[in-house]
Amino acid sequence: MTGLGAYVERFETNNRRRAGRAVAALAIGTPVAAVGVALVVLADQGGTLGPAMMFPGMIIGAGLGLALLGVTLACQTITRRGETFTLYEAGFVHTKAKTSTEVPWTAIETVVDHTKQNVLAKAFGGDVGCLVRLTGGRKVVVNGFTDGADLLTLRIFEATAPRTSPS
Repeated sequence: MTGLGAYVERFETNNRRRAGRAVAALAIGTPVAAVGVALVVLADQGGTLGPAMMFPGMIIGAGLGLALLGVTLACQTITRRGETFTLYEAGFVHTKAKTSTEVPWTAIETVVDHTKQNVLAKAFGGDVGCLVRLTGGRKVVVNGFTDGADLLTLRIFEATAPRTSPS
């Protein structure tokens, strides 16, 4: 039993989807970066390293960026096993990897919206983004991999709006 009042709703994070997106990002990003490196090597054979290197550099950057995103998602998949958010009248409980933290509304210092509205963000869980900073310095992140994340973030914003809105 928590000291957060009556139970409202439970939101589970779809870690299987996060893992699948991690694998996809790594599977696409790594070969794309390799193709970019191959283009640099081929272009270097001709002895010209100038503006012609911009395109292979962009390919390498896109591939490495996607691969890094894949590694980040893979790490989150491991460290956030069993992640759930249980909403109560006076706060929520964040559970991940068999560890639960009670977050009363009064313990929230700020809430920041990191939502992005593009295809890449939607594909990789950034279509909903909410960073909750607690008074003790801890941070809790809600993203698009949590089923019903838009409703959960709305409830968090509504509950903390009078105290956390920027002046």
